[in-house]
Amino acid sequence: MDRRTACLHQANAFREKALADPEHQDEWIDEAIKWLERAMEASCRAVVTMEGDEGSETPAPAIETTAPHRRVIVRQ
Repeated sequence: MDRRTACLHQANAFREKALADPEHQDEWIDEAIKWLERAMEASCRAVVTMEGDEGSETPAPAIETTAPHRRVIVRQ
């Protein structure tokens, strides 16, 4: 199981706790939101490949980075 899927499972578990425990619903929803944010971070990975100059013997670098934008999850 990849990190994104594991985070989504955790978020769903906390969402179910929120439904089952109305007294602490806000706390469980906050935890679910944290896990959803982690899942989004895990899925925002990108690989960028750059080509080198013609005639250059240096290989083109492959750079792995996270996307610069973040999505926001808010409670309704």
